[in-house]
Amino acid sequence: MTRVAPNPDNLVTVDLDAVASNLAALRALLAPGLGVAGVVKADAYGHGMLPVARRLKAEGAEALAVAVPREGVLLRRAGVQGPILVMMGLAPNSAPEVAAHRLTPFLSTMEEFAALSQAAQALGREASCHLKVDTGMSRLGAHTREALELLNAAAALPGLRLEGLASHLATSGNPGDGFAQRQARAFGGLLDQARQQGHALPQSSLAASGGVLAPPQGAPGGPGLARLGISLYGGLPHQASQGRAELRGAMRCTSRLALVKRVPPGACVSYGCTWEAPRDTWLGVVAAGYSDGYPRSASNQGAVLINGRLAPIRGRVCMNAFMVELTGLDPLPQASDEVVLLGSSGDAEISADQLGQWAKTISYEITCSLGAANRRVHRP
Repeated sequence: MTRVAPNPDNLVTVDLDAVASNLAALRALLAPGLGVAGVVKADAYGHGMLPVARRLKAEGAEALAVAVPREGVLLRRAGVQGPILVMMGLAPNSAPEVAAHRLTPFLSTMEEFAALSQAAQALGREASCHLKVDTGMSRLGAHTREALELLNAAAALPGLRLEGLASHLATSGNPGDGFAQRQARAFGGLLDQARQQGHALPQSSLAASGGVLAPPQGAPGGPGLARLGISLYGGLPHQASQGRAELRGAMRCTSRLALVKRVPPGACVSYGCTWEAPRDTWLGVVAAGYSDGYPRSASNQGAVLINGRLAPIRGRVCMNAFMVELTGLDPLPQASDEVVLLGSSGDAEISADQLGQWAKTISYEITCSLGAANRRVHRP
């Protein structure tokens, strides 16, 4: 099936200098001995996996992290070196590919460890891996009461190099969060026991962006890795993390005004007539919609920037267009003027977090959606 070309009126621009600046700001918060695994899964949250990965490696990121083996293979085929963590584990039939491309999967079961051991032996090499532990997320990972037994059994398999324990915080980013502290204590205690039994586990990781911006009490220090995702792109895992590091949004998304028109009092605007003009009203029709990754849930809630000024959305966001109010903007915007959906215009800015709040979602979904649906360029 052929994918329809993106709307040429819309453009996503990714600022790789902002990614590098965010990396430096976040490094300053890390406990001694912790390196960085830059998370570039989901096409780097819509920012472009290969350009971002290359810039992170150039800036000294100790590792990269992806969700599935396919993403890691793409990085290897593009010449990216160094550790690549595969956080969603592996299906046993993907073990040969993982071993062949020297990827480092997070594993949760003996079946997975055995499959990777067999694949590594077939290639005559060692395969690195981590044991994923469920400390409270109830997603992937072995239960903490089974973890040490599984770790010892996996370490006895030929062809495997156990390089870390890994877990994930369910409520990170909110300073003082009690659940995150319980998870951190459980993980730290398990890591201490494993090291006392002779497992070095130098690349162990608990903290993602939230755990770096607001480290929970009990979180282990180095040696290990911090898995930095949304914060690298300027987003926040929790609004309580605001201001804990100087972060810059790395994505800007623009469209254009397809039409400027005046409508009379009582005019219905967009599907469902969810907004009616209270007076003579100037409207601008923006050449973007939910097929371009702009959230329909921002209907009657969000705004755009035109010439540095906010223009609120009126009515429902459509598949290929939505309307904004231009009344009171002087001079009146004209057809073909640039519309900023995300990012800065003059001294004003719409962040991914702000757009996520308007749309009742999170910045992660905003950047993934806009980045996937539109033309994209990188600078510098």
